[in-house]
Amino acid sequence: MEKVKIGSIWEITGCFLTAIILVVLFFSGVSAHTHQSEVFEINDDWEVKRGEKTILNISLHEMSSVFNNVKWKDSFELCRTLDINSHDPLILRIYTRLSAITVKVDGEVIYSYGEDMVEDHKMVGSGYHFVLLPSNFYDKELRVILTASGDDAIKSAPEMVITPADGAISVFSGNRIFGIFAGILLLVAGVFLMVLSVAAISMDKRFYPLALIGLFSVSAGIWCLATIKALQLFSGDITLNSVLEYLSMYFLPVPALFLSRHFRQSASPRARKFALFMTILCGAFFLSAMFLQLSGIADVTEVVGIFHVILVPAVLTLLFAGGAKWRRMKPAEKMFQTGMILIIGMVVMEFVVYYFINMVYSLSNRLNNVVIPLAMMTLTVAMLLGFLLEIYDMRLKDTERERLKKLAFRDQMTDLMNRGMCEKRFSELKESGEEFCMLDMDLNGLKSVNDKHGHLMGDRYITLFSGIIIKSLGGDRNLYRVGGDEFLYIDTGVSREEMDKKIDFIRKLEKIIGREEGIPFSIDASFGVAWSDEVESNDPEEVYRLADKRMYEMKHSMKKERG
Repeated sequence: MEKVKIGSIWEITGCFLTAIILVVLFFSGVSAHTHQSEVFEINDDWEVKRGEKTILNISLHEMSSVFNNVKWKDSFELCRTLDINSHDPLILRIYTRLSAITVKVDGEVIYSYGEDMVEDHKMVGSGYHFVLLPSNFYDKELRVILTASGDDAIKSAPEMVITPADGAISVFSGNRIFGIFAGILLLVAGVFLMVLSVAAISMDKRFYPLALIGLFSVSAGIWCLATIKALQLFSGDITLNSVLEYLSMYFLPVPALFLSRHFRQSASPRARKFALFMTILCGAFFLSAMFLQLSGIADVTEVVGIFHVILVPAVLTLLFAGGAKWRRMKPAEKMFQTGMILIIGMVVMEFVVYYFINMVYSLSNRLNNVVIPLAMMTLTVAMLLGFLLEIYDMRLKDTERERLKKLAFRDQMTDLMNRGMCEKRFSELKESGEEFCMLDMDLNGLKSVNDKHGHLMGDRYITLFSGIIIKSLGGDRNLYRVGGDEFLYIDTGVSREEMDKKIDFIRKLEKIIGREEGIPFSIDASFGVAWSDEVESNDPEEVYRLADKRMYEMKHSMKKERG
């Protein structure tokens, strides 16, 4: 079998990336035509109040400076007149980050979320609120009150749009259609890979990376869906969505680091130890964050800074620990390294989004809706392709190993087991102590056939006889070619009467095959049978010597008869 050429690998990768781009363009087109005309923007003409400070006529995009140095329970009031003239029921969709929210129209509370959680110093998730506006809202005051659930909880103005009530969910999901598609695909593919890995590992332990890729894919799928807040469509729980978002992000480096150790088997012991250390560190951080969240000691959002500190050496480990030069990498490692380069982009983007772009929510949303899902899909497929290339290479090596094993223990002319396998069988019989029988066979007249008709005809004599004994003795499992014209049959479950019948069948086939083949010589062999109970020590070597002695006695007797 030939190895996969590097060119064909990159052709496959190029086809995959082209398919991904086409999918992105398709979903982008679908998103662009999903109820965009039915979205009412309310970005301008806001009044913002923080404590004693009030700012008039400001847009949502210009409010970044208002949210500096936010502390727990800091309150912000955003106020404007509702000047949208519509007779249809309308939904106000508001995105808030880790803050409680109260919505008032003309001084009357129409929606409230998270105030009790802020008072109890509990986590308030980031997500979308869908608020049904009263029927008589036109020209009345809309007031949105935000309360921070922790220090630096609010970093930008909330995203706010108004949509018709009957199309609010379709507009929300339409703007996120690619992210939803990618997240569900990653989630389903990951579950499938993990289920598949259970069966694969039971047959061959080398398939364990399939389970790791499955875990990574599931985590990536949950992270994509939680990052774009699509999980709210299924659960409606904003806090649960945020917890899953952070925990899935914290878990992602663990399977990735495990896979790096797998793909870099030739790495130095020091590099492999460091990769193992980083894997354990990331795993411990994930478990600690989950414990802190479940116990109520701290929220998962409060330890994100620590995660970012750990993430830097983790990414450097993925990229460089034990990595060879590009031209020396195997195809599987090249594919994995390509995925790791994507990780650098992901980490840089995570830092930028978290520390800078959160102040510009529209740009952040575009990254979350397209770039992150696309990067996660590409990274997962790169890992899977790398593993499949490695499996292909392993199968090639297994096939080559089997071929070499066959060459080492099989006779090439007859395909029977050779003397080396016969000696191995002797050792097994000696250890087991079970009873057995040996039939020693030696061709008569092989030298004469070689001298008169040539060695090719002598080789045919050998192959014809090997075919006869395979048919007569029930296959080649217990048959060995131990010399040029000598064959040995070993059986542990045959009686003396059955052995006599087998020898008679061989003699009959010798005559039948000789006539059918039309060869210029007779197929004729001498036989010697010996049983383990005939030898006091039950030693296979002694049994073989006894069978060999009886075979030569028969050969000598047949020569006398011919003479």
